[in-house]
Amino acid sequence: MKKILFFSPYFYPYVSGLTVNPLRILSCLGKQHKITVLTFPHSPNLPNEEKFNNLLIRRMPYNFRLFKGFISLRSVSIFWDQVKKNDIIMLNLPNFEAWPLVLCSIIHKKPILSIYHCDVNLGYGIGNRFIEFFLNCSVKFQLTCSRQIVTHSKDYVDNHKSITKFKNKIKYVLPPIEISAADTRFTRQLLLYKKSGAAIMGFVGRIAREKGIEHLILAVKSLGKQQKVTVWFAGPAGTATRGEETYYRYILKLLESSQIHYRFFTKLTDHQLAALYRTIDILVLSSINQTEAFGMVQAEAMLQGTPVIATDLPGVRIPIGLTKMGLIVPPHNSEAIAQAITTIVAHRQCYTNQRLIAKARLIFDINKTYRFYHRLIRNILVN
Repeated sequence: MKKILFFSPYFYPYVSGLTVNPLRILSCLGKQHKITVLTFPHSPNLPNEEKFNNLLIRRMPYNFRLFKGFISLRSVSIFWDQVKKNDIIMLNLPNFEAWPLVLCSIIHKKPILSIYHCDVNLGYGIGNRFIEFFLNCSVKFQLTCSRQIVTHSKDYVDNHKSITKFKNKIKYVLPPIEISAADTRFTRQLLLYKKSGAAIMGFVGRIAREKGIEHLILAVKSLGKQQKVTVWFAGPAGTATRGEETYYRYILKLLESSQIHYRFFTKLTDHQLAALYRTIDILVLSSINQTEAFGMVQAEAMLQGTPVIATDLPGVRIPIGLTKMGLIVPPHNSEAIAQAITTIVAHRQCYTNQRLIAKARLIFDINKTYRFYHRLIRNILVN
């Protein structure tokens, strides 16, 4: 049994691809190794320390927040103390806060393994560009000092200069996708919400600007009487998504002005989410920039038998490319989304059937991902 120290500014119970992915990986590794997670309390009611899924989660105090980041002077001494006690240091990227942890790891000669999810695009504005510059400098430093880097797709790496230069130490593995049983009671509740003759479009994820949700809304609006559509949203929204409150209000106004039918589900269990995937007709991932690098929700929907519409972005187009369970559309293009909705509704069996679902379950076999990480940890310790 080895001791592993994992750092991520946000962690359980915060929900996003950047937290769900490592939580599953660490919960599996925790069956064989002792794992400590260092993070920050993204919500004020969280305990300073707790045990969850074979993990010891320690939430460090911070002085203040800068956009979505945490500025913490105490973290430096905590990093120093924890690095001495552990054998491997794992980093969840992108983040700004880990550069002192990396310095401590170098001094104590501890190997660093980074899980790299995506680049960050904060949008326009001098303030955002300023934050982005220092964030990217920190990420570059962390990647430079990492012995190994894990990411989800070669497609994403090949199309982003910030990570391409580290190709010689990158390993690729699909994210861990779980298949949950559908909550039957919640399924019955969802069926009561379905309107006669209306197709249900699903969006699963944070209500955040990189998701391009306005393009989904405009696509549904453009269909009008041609195709009745209701949109269901599942995931954190409003104050639950730090820095995205203004965007959430914008989406609410757009929904109201578009006069389309919609419903929000903000807190779902894994089994309830499985029920939602099975009930909707199509999942739409309308992301618009490099902050979206894969979209785990696509694979989750496919494993429940639901076809997907996703934008033609590096990494994001991979699940549909592998399974053929959906259509890829250009980003920022509501007309293309509308056309894809019409096509899939009219020819559903071409995009979801038993053969395609079985193929998807083989491709996204979670045990393959778990075996990959177990081998990686062993190899890092040997080398």
